[in-house]
Amino acid sequence: MTDLYRARFLVPIAGPPIEDGALAVRDGRILEVGPVVELKGNFPGAGVFDFCEAVLLPPLVNAHTHLELTDFPGWREEFGDLSATETFVDWIKQVVRIKKQVTDDRFRDSLAEGLRQSLAAGTGAIGDILSRPSIREIYQTVPLLGRVFFEILGVDPARVSLSVDALADLLEAGPLGGLYPGAGPHAPYSVSDALLNQVLCLVREKNAPLSIHLAETEDEVRFLKSSTGLLAAGLYPFAGLEKHLPAPRGIRPVPYFASLGGLGPNTLVVHGVHVVPSEAKLLAESGTIVVLCPRSNARLGAGRAPIEDYFAAGVPLALGTDSLASSDSLSVWDEIAFARDWFGSRVASERLLEMATRGGAGALGLRGEMGELTPGAGAHFQVLRPEAMPQAQNLIDFLCSPGRTEDVAELFLNGRRVWYN
Repeated sequence: MTDLYRARFLVPIAGPPIEDGALAVRDGRILEVGPVVELKGNFPGAGVFDFCEAVLLPPLVNAHTHLELTDFPGWREEFGDLSATETFVDWIKQVVRIKKQVTDDRFRDSLAEGLRQSLAAGTGAIGDILSRPSIREIYQTVPLLGRVFFEILGVDPARVSLSVDALADLLEAGPLGGLYPGAGPHAPYSVSDALLNQVLCLVREKNAPLSIHLAETEDEVRFLKSSTGLLAAGLYPFAGLEKHLPAPRGIRPVPYFASLGGLGPNTLVVHGVHVVPSEAKLLAESGTIVVLCPRSNARLGAGRAPIEDYFAAGVPLALGTDSLASSDSLSVWDEIAFARDWFGSRVASERLLEMATRGGAGALGLRGEMGELTPGAGAHFQVLRPEAMPQAQNLIDFLCSPGRTEDVAELFLNGRRVWYN
């Protein structure tokens, strides 16, 4: 049976908004998109679900997050670790100290809460980083799509968070519900060259996706070029890794990762703040996707990503919230609103909304399935019910303004309502 879903405004992303628009859906797939009058004629006898004064559009995609850290603000208070984090390295050290005190059971509860908050914010797909594979079964309890990137750290061969053999087993085990496995080497300063090369060999062999924090801070640039700065002088002694401090590579983060063969359409470069125009071109030519996390970058003093250079080079872009250790919420709607202010005139509202939908879907291997409302795609959509509807000409700017998280009324994935306010 065919069902029609109608709203005052339908925003397909694949085309301009449609006033009094509707979706025709059968067996969890979109058959047609257009004015409700036309669809009623094309599908006589179809059931009509009328959301009335509402906005219907694709779910948002959180292409980079750490949902296992959702309870981090509470842990910070509980463990009395309220020290000031004036630098990025201070913040990393605090996260490491607190994570060491948290049990798997509590990480499991924190991940479950993060998944719940994601659905409530109209998120349909995630690119989640998981450092504790033992709790991965939680993903099977939710209808979200996307990727789970298993985090890998290690500069000392005797102290590797996840061995390459263990990672291979996780990749071969297959999906966790609608979430497919990938590799998550943390960053160039926390993964040795040897280990990173092994991981890259494995993902090429398995044709698996990869996510890496890259070019996030100026200190990371300094570390790779000269093995000096706060990462070398602060993080390595803190972790007892002084003797494993690498020799200077004499190269910036993006060219370094490119030299290892790490760039490509299966790679997500997360943050990408300290990237120069020639490096943006390198990313674009390789098809590498960059996931921007502006709220986290602002909170941690990392800087502002060169979004104009990315646009000029044609780099595929997506948005992520990072974790509640560095952001105030897991809502991509909140990320959009902040990014609109953070980047100002450098980016149009239409582009931000595209990054958070179609761009994010492409980043997580969901192109054609999610991210736009188009015939043949999955019936994935959210319904916003604002207190006051905007005028048609102001709709996209309205969607990119603060307050949209609270407007999320319903979320449908695969044609089923999975969340309702």
